Amino acid sequence: MTGKSFSVRIFFQEGHADGVLVLAKSKWSGRCLVIPRASLAAEKKRPELNTSGLYILVGPSTENNLASVYIGEADPLWRDLQRHDAEKSFWDRAIVFASKDGSLNGTQIQYLASRLVKRAKESKNAHLDNVITPEFPELSATELSDAEAFLAHMLSVLPLLGLRAFERPGNEKIFESVGQRIDRL
Repeated sequence: MTGKSFSVRIFFQEGHADGVLVLAKSKWSGRCLVIPRASLAAEKKRPELNTSGLYILVGPSTENNLASVYIGEADPLWRDLQRHDAEKSFWDRAIVFASKDGSLNGTQIQYLASRLVKRAKESKNAHLDNVITPEFPELSATELSDAEAFLAHMLSVLPLLGLRAFERPGNEKIFESVGQRIDRL
């Protein structure tokens, strides 16, 4: 095994792949939730949604068969997700990231959202619904290192969920076989 090896546990909360998914990755203090829009209201009291974090709203696009995405951050997450449920029609699932241990501060979360918006624009692998590109907040060297490590973990699980909006050109094949296996679940 290499230093980059990891495992991912996926909990199928509703017993099928189209329901709420909870992903836990080894060597990571984060948690990833995939919440279908139809299940959002039922998840209101979930601890991960009542803390700070970031989210990606994902839906189909009519442009070049690319997904439509909107990237945001909030404290608490539930507030923004509820608002987007009422105001944005394009999305059918939310991918939510939060720290399991509160190790990310608000500035780091803003930084992560800014990095995701920038990567989505650069990769051109999705239709980006964000109108404004957020500025990068100032972080200490330690905060920046922790945020970049969290980002690397996030980017490693997104292809498993079929979201390639942040992959740089040339990285498309890396997770293809794993993604195809997950698609068959």
